[in-house]
Amino acid sequence: MILITGAAGYIGSKLVDFFSRKNIPMRAVDNFRTHPFPQIHGISIHKLDITIPDDVKKMMKGIDTIIHLGAISDVSQCETHAKDAILINLLSLKYIVREAIQAGVQKIIFPSSFAVYDPHWKLISEQTPLNPGNFYGHLKKWAEELLLKEQANLDIVIFRQSNVYGKGMVSKGTVVESFCKSVIKNQKITIHGSGQQTRNFIHVDDVVWAYYQALSTSIQGIYNLGGKDTLSILELARLVNQLGKQSLGRSVPIIRKQKQSTNEQKTHLIKWDTQKTDTLFRGRKMKSLYEGIQEYFEDTV
Repeated sequence: MILITGAAGYIGSKLVDFFSRKNIPMRAVDNFRTHPFPQIHGISIHKLDITIPDDVKKMMKGIDTIIHLGAISDVSQCETHAKDAILINLLSLKYIVREAIQAGVQKIIFPSSFAVYDPHWKLISEQTPLNPGNFYGHLKKWAEELLLKEQANLDIVIFRQSNVYGKGMVSKGTVVESFCKSVIKNQKITIHGSGQQTRNFIHVDDVVWAYYQALSTSIQGIYNLGGKDTLSILELARLVNQLGKQSLGRSVPIIRKQKQSTNEQKTHLIKWDTQKTDTLFRGRKMKSLYEGIQEYFEDTV
Protein backbone atom coordinates (compact mmCIF):
# COMPACT_ATOMS: atom_id res chain seq x y z
CA MET A 1 0.00 0.00 0.00
CA ILE A 2 1.14 3.55 -0.79
CA LEU A 3 1.10 6.29 1.85
CA ILE A 4 0.64 9.80 0.46
CA THR A 5 1.22 12.68 2.88
CA GLY A 6 0.02 16.14 1.91
CA ALA A 7 -2.73 14.38 -0.04
CA ALA A 8 -5.06 17.40 -0.06
CA GLY A 9 -2.38 19.67 -1.53
CA TYR A 10 -1.67 20.76 -5.07
CA ILE A 11 0.40 17.75 -6.19
CA GLY A 12 -1.05 15.35 -3.60
CA SER A 13 -4.65 15.74 -4.74
CA LYS A 14 -3.68 15.15 -8.37
CA LEU A 15 -1.70 12.08 -7.31
CA VAL A 16 -4.63 10.65 -5.32
CA ASP A 17 -6.89 11.23 -8.33
CA PHE A 18 -4.42 9.50 -10.68
CA PHE A 19 -3.80 6.53 -8.36
CA SER A 20 -7.53 6.07 -7.76
CA ARG A 21 -8.09 5.78 -11.52
CA LYS A 22 -5.30 3.18 -11.64
CA ASN A 23 -6.87 1.30 -8.70
CA ILE A 24 -3.63 1.57 -6.74
CA PRO A 25 -4.19 0.89 -3.03
CA MET A 26 -3.27 3.94 -0.98
CA ARG A 27 -3.67 5.69 2.34
CA ALA A 28 -4.02 9.44 1.86
CA VAL A 29 -3.37 11.78 4.81
CA ASP A 30 -3.29 15.52 5.36
CA ASN A 31 -3.69 17.93 8.27
CA PHE A 32 -6.02 20.16 6.15
CA ARG A 33 -4.03 23.21 7.19
CA THR A 34 -4.11 24.59 3.66
CA HIS A 35 -6.87 22.74 1.80
CA PRO A 36 -9.92 21.15 3.54
CA PHE A 37 -10.32 18.37 0.97
CA PRO A 38 -11.58 15.26 2.82
CA GLN A 39 -12.36 13.06 -0.20
CA ILE A 40 -11.25 12.62 -3.81
CA HIS A 41 -13.28 10.30 -6.08
CA GLY A 42 -14.40 8.22 -3.14
CA ILE A 43 -10.91 8.06 -1.60
CA SER A 44 -10.99 9.39 1.95
CA ILE A 45 -8.21 11.67 3.08
CA HIS A 46 -7.51 10.99 6.74
CA LYS A 47 -6.82 13.90 9.05
CA LEU A 48 -3.40 13.09 10.48
CA ASP A 49 -0.49 15.41 11.26
CA ILE A 50 3.07 14.57 10.20
CA THR A 51 4.45 16.75 13.02
CA ILE A 52 2.83 14.52 15.69
CA PRO A 53 4.83 11.30 16.24
CA ASP A 54 1.77 9.28 17.32
CA ASP A 55 -0.04 10.28 14.12
CA VAL A 56 2.99 9.29 12.06
CA LYS A 57 3.02 5.87 13.71
CA LYS A 58 -0.68 5.40 12.81
CA MET A 59 0.04 6.14 9.14
CA MET A 60 2.50 3.29 8.70
CA LYS A 61 0.41 0.15 9.16
CA GLY A 62 0.55 -2.00 6.02
CA ILE A 63 2.58 0.56 4.04
CA ASP A 64 5.40 -0.43 1.69
CA THR A 65 6.02 2.90 -0.10
CA ILE A 66 5.73 6.48 1.14
CA ILE A 67 5.29 9.52 -1.11
CA HIS A 68 6.01 12.33 1.31
CA LEU A 69 4.45 15.52 -0.07
CA GLY A 70 3.44 17.15 3.21
CA ALA A 71 5.43 20.40 3.55
CA ILE A 72 5.45 24.18 3.45
CA SER A 73 6.22 24.73 -0.23
CA ASP A 74 6.11 28.52 -0.31
CA VAL A 75 9.63 29.99 -0.36
CA SER A 76 8.75 33.25 1.37
CA GLN A 77 6.67 31.48 4.02
CA CYS A 78 9.69 29.34 4.89
CA GLU A 79 11.63 32.57 5.45
CA THR A 80 8.98 34.32 7.53
CA HIS A 81 7.84 31.23 9.50
CA ALA A 82 11.20 29.51 9.87
CA LYS A 83 10.30 27.62 13.05
CA ASP A 84 7.20 26.09 11.47
CA ALA A 85 9.17 25.32 8.32
CA ILE A 86 11.82 23.41 10.29
CA LEU A 87 9.15 21.42 12.12
CA ILE A 88 7.04 20.62 9.06
CA ASN A 89 9.70 20.28 6.36
CA LEU A 90 12.52 18.69 8.33
CA LEU A 91 11.71 17.36 11.80
CA SER A 92 8.56 15.61 10.59
CA LEU A 93 10.67 13.82 7.98
CA LYS A 94 12.80 12.47 10.81
CA TYR A 95 9.63 11.07 12.43
CA ILE A 96 8.54 9.52 9.12
CA VAL A 97 11.91 7.88 8.48
CA ARG A 98 12.10 6.46 12.01
CA GLU A 99 8.59 5.01 11.91
CA ALA A 100 9.01 3.78 8.33
CA ILE A 101 12.06 1.73 9.25
CA GLN A 102 10.33 0.26 12.28
CA ALA A 103 7.25 -0.62 10.21
CA GLY A 104 9.26 -2.31 7.44
CA VAL A 105 8.53 0.27 4.73
CA GLN A 106 10.60 -0.38 1.61
CA LYS A 107 10.78 2.99 -0.17
CA ILE A 108 10.39 6.73 0.40
CA ILE A 109 9.81 9.08 -2.54
CA PHE A 110 10.57 12.70 -1.69
CA PRO A 111 10.11 16.02 -3.52
CA SER A 112 13.20 18.18 -3.35
CA SER A 113 13.76 21.24 -5.53
CA PHE A 114 16.01 22.99 -8.01
CA ALA A 115 16.42 25.43 -5.09
CA VAL A 116 19.16 23.17 -3.66
CA TYR A 117 21.47 24.37 -6.45
CA ASP A 118 23.47 27.58 -6.54
CA PRO A 119 21.13 30.07 -8.26
CA HIS A 120 24.07 31.32 -10.34
CA TRP A 121 24.50 27.98 -12.13
CA LYS A 122 23.44 28.17 -15.79
CA LEU A 123 23.69 24.41 -16.42
CA ILE A 124 22.81 21.77 -13.84
CA SER A 125 22.81 18.00 -13.55
CA GLU A 126 22.27 15.61 -10.64
CA GLN A 127 26.02 15.85 -9.95
CA THR A 128 26.10 19.65 -9.70
CA PRO A 129 27.33 20.75 -6.24
CA LEU A 130 24.59 21.98 -3.91
CA ASN A 131 24.60 25.56 -2.66
CA PRO A 132 21.07 26.82 -1.88
CA GLY A 133 20.32 30.50 -2.23
CA ASN A 134 17.49 30.62 0.31
CA PHE A 135 16.20 28.95 3.46
CA TYR A 136 13.69 26.81 1.56
CA GLY A 137 16.55 25.38 -0.49
CA HIS A 138 18.57 24.68 2.65
CA LEU A 139 15.64 22.79 4.17
CA LYS A 140 15.43 20.64 1.05
CA LYS A 141 19.18 20.02 1.10
CA TRP A 142 19.10 18.98 4.77
CA ALA A 143 16.12 16.70 4.09
CA GLU A 144 18.01 15.04 1.24
CA GLU A 145 20.98 14.43 3.53
CA LEU A 146 18.73 12.89 6.17
CA LEU A 147 17.21 10.51 3.63
CA LEU A 148 20.44 9.53 1.88
CA LYS A 149 21.95 8.47 5.20
CA GLU A 150 19.19 5.83 5.45
CA GLN A 151 19.85 4.12 2.12
CA ALA A 152 20.98 0.97 3.94
CA ASN A 153 17.46 0.71 5.42
CA LEU A 154 15.25 2.23 2.73
CA ASP A 155 15.11 2.66 -1.03
CA ILE A 156 15.20 6.40 -1.64
CA VAL A 157 13.97 8.41 -4.60
CA ILE A 158 14.52 12.18 -4.56
CA PHE A 159 12.93 14.36 -7.22
CA ARG A 160 14.56 17.78 -7.44
CA GLN A 161 11.60 19.56 -8.99
CA SER A 162 11.66 22.74 -11.01
CA ASN A 163 8.61 25.05 -11.08
CA VAL A 164 5.52 22.88 -11.06
CA TYR A 165 2.48 24.47 -12.72
CA GLY A 166 -0.77 23.45 -14.37
CA LYS A 167 -4.45 23.29 -13.50
CA GLY A 168 -4.95 21.26 -10.38
CA MET A 169 -7.79 20.13 -8.17
CA VAL A 170 -6.80 22.91 -5.78
CA SER A 171 -5.39 26.31 -6.66
CA LYS A 172 -1.67 26.93 -6.40
CA GLY A 173 -0.24 30.43 -6.60
CA THR A 174 2.31 29.64 -9.29
CA VAL A 175 3.64 32.42 -11.47
CA VAL A 176 2.00 30.76 -14.50
CA GLU A 177 -1.40 30.61 -12.80
CA SER A 178 -1.04 34.18 -11.55
CA PHE A 179 -0.26 35.54 -15.02
CA CYS A 180 -3.09 33.54 -16.62
CA LYS A 181 -5.59 34.78 -14.04
CA SER A 182 -4.54 38.35 -14.77
CA VAL A 183 -5.40 37.89 -18.44
CA ILE A 184 -8.67 36.09 -17.63
CA LYS A 185 -9.69 38.96 -15.30
CA ASN A 186 -8.41 41.56 -17.78
CA GLN A 187 -5.94 42.89 -15.23
CA LYS A 188 -2.30 43.95 -15.58
CA ILE A 189 0.44 41.33 -15.32
CA THR A 190 2.89 42.44 -12.64
CA ILE A 191 6.54 41.37 -12.76
CA HIS A 192 8.80 41.92 -9.76
CA GLY A 193 12.24 43.05 -10.84
CA SER A 194 13.65 43.06 -14.36
CA GLY A 195 11.88 39.89 -15.43
CA GLN A 196 15.18 38.46 -16.65
CA GLN A 197 15.33 35.78 -13.92
CA THR A 198 14.79 32.39 -15.54
CA ARG A 199 12.62 29.43 -14.59
CA ASN A 200 12.18 25.90 -15.82
CA PHE A 201 8.57 24.72 -15.86
CA ILE A 202 7.08 21.22 -15.54
CA HIS A 203 3.38 20.41 -15.70
CA VAL A 204 1.82 18.84 -12.61
CA ASP A 205 0.51 15.94 -14.71
CA ASP A 206 4.09 15.08 -15.70
CA VAL A 207 5.16 15.29 -12.05
CA VAL A 208 2.40 12.85 -11.10
CA TRP A 209 3.56 10.50 -13.88
CA ALA A 210 7.11 10.59 -12.50
CA TYR A 211 5.88 9.61 -9.03
CA TYR A 212 3.91 6.76 -10.59
CA GLN A 213 7.04 5.54 -12.39
CA ALA A 214 9.02 5.80 -9.13
CA LEU A 215 6.91 3.04 -7.60
CA SER A 216 9.02 0.62 -9.65
CA THR A 217 11.80 -1.06 -7.69
CA SER A 218 14.24 -0.14 -10.48
CA ILE A 219 13.83 3.59 -9.84
CA GLN A 220 16.14 4.82 -7.07
CA GLY A 221 18.38 7.79 -6.38
CA ILE A 222 18.24 11.45 -7.32
CA TYR A 223 16.48 12.84 -10.38
CA ASN A 224 16.20 16.41 -11.59
CA LEU A 225 12.51 16.66 -12.44
CA GLY A 226 11.98 19.49 -14.86
CA GLY A 227 10.20 20.20 -18.09
CA LYS A 228 11.26 21.06 -21.63
CA ASP A 229 10.65 24.81 -21.29
CA THR A 230 13.01 27.30 -19.64
CA LEU A 231 11.99 30.94 -19.96
CA SER A 232 12.61 34.26 -18.30
CA ILE A 233 9.69 35.66 -16.32
CA LEU A 234 9.29 38.40 -18.91
CA GLU A 235 9.20 35.83 -21.73
CA LEU A 236 6.57 33.90 -19.77
CA ALA A 237 4.41 37.01 -19.38
CA ARG A 238 4.62 37.66 -23.10
CA LEU A 239 3.74 34.05 -23.91
CA VAL A 240 0.71 34.17 -21.59
CA ASN A 241 -0.38 37.39 -23.29
CA GLN A 242 0.09 35.85 -26.74
CA LEU A 243 -2.04 32.81 -25.88
CA GLY A 244 -4.59 35.01 -24.13
CA LYS A 245 -4.91 36.97 -27.34
CA GLN A 246 -5.46 33.77 -29.32
CA SER A 247 -7.90 32.17 -26.86
CA LEU A 248 -9.73 35.15 -25.34
CA GLY A 249 -9.14 37.84 -27.90
CA ARG A 250 -7.25 40.10 -25.50
CA SER A 251 -3.89 40.80 -23.96
CA VAL A 252 -3.10 42.96 -20.95
CA PRO A 253 -0.36 45.45 -20.00
CA ILE A 254 2.81 44.04 -18.44
CA ILE A 255 4.23 46.23 -15.68
CA ARG A 256 7.43 45.82 -13.68
CA LYS A 257 8.01 46.58 -10.02
CA GLN A 258 11.58 46.79 -8.84
CA LYS A 259 10.98 45.13 -5.47
CA GLN A 260 11.77 41.45 -5.90
CA SER A 261 10.71 38.32 -4.09
CA THR A 262 13.20 36.30 -2.03
CA ASN A 263 16.35 35.83 -4.15
CA GLU A 264 14.43 35.80 -7.43
CA GLN A 265 16.96 38.10 -9.05
CA LYS A 266 19.72 35.52 -8.59
CA THR A 267 18.35 32.71 -10.75
CA HIS A 268 19.96 32.41 -14.18
CA LEU A 269 19.30 28.79 -15.23
CA ILE A 270 19.66 28.28 -18.97
CA LYS A 271 19.51 24.49 -19.31
CA TRP A 272 19.70 21.27 -17.35
CA ASP A 273 20.83 17.75 -18.17
CA THR A 274 17.68 15.71 -18.91
CA GLN A 275 19.39 12.39 -19.64
CA LYS A 276 18.44 10.67 -16.38
CA THR A 277 14.94 12.12 -16.14
CA ASP A 278 14.14 11.16 -19.74
CA THR A 279 14.14 7.51 -18.61
CA LEU A 280 10.97 8.24 -16.60
CA PHE A 281 9.09 9.48 -19.67
CA ARG A 282 9.81 6.83 -22.27
CA GLY A 283 6.65 6.47 -24.34
CA ARG A 284 5.10 9.61 -22.83
CA LYS A 285 5.17 13.08 -24.35
CA MET A 286 5.61 15.74 -21.69
CA LYS A 287 3.24 18.71 -21.78
CA SER A 288 4.67 21.88 -23.22
CA LEU A 289 4.28 25.20 -21.45
CA TYR A 290 2.22 26.30 -24.44
CA GLU A 291 -0.26 23.46 -23.82
CA GLY A 292 -0.30 24.03 -20.06
CA ILE A 293 -1.11 27.73 -20.40
CA GLN A 294 -3.89 26.99 -22.88
CA GLU A 295 -5.57 24.77 -20.24
CA TYR A 296 -6.09 27.79 -18.01
CA PHE A 297 -7.94 29.62 -20.77
CA GLU A 298 -10.07 26.72 -22.05
CA ASP A 299 -12.76 26.94 -19.35
CA THR A 300 -13.27 30.66 -19.96
CA VAL A 301 -13.88 30.45 -23.70
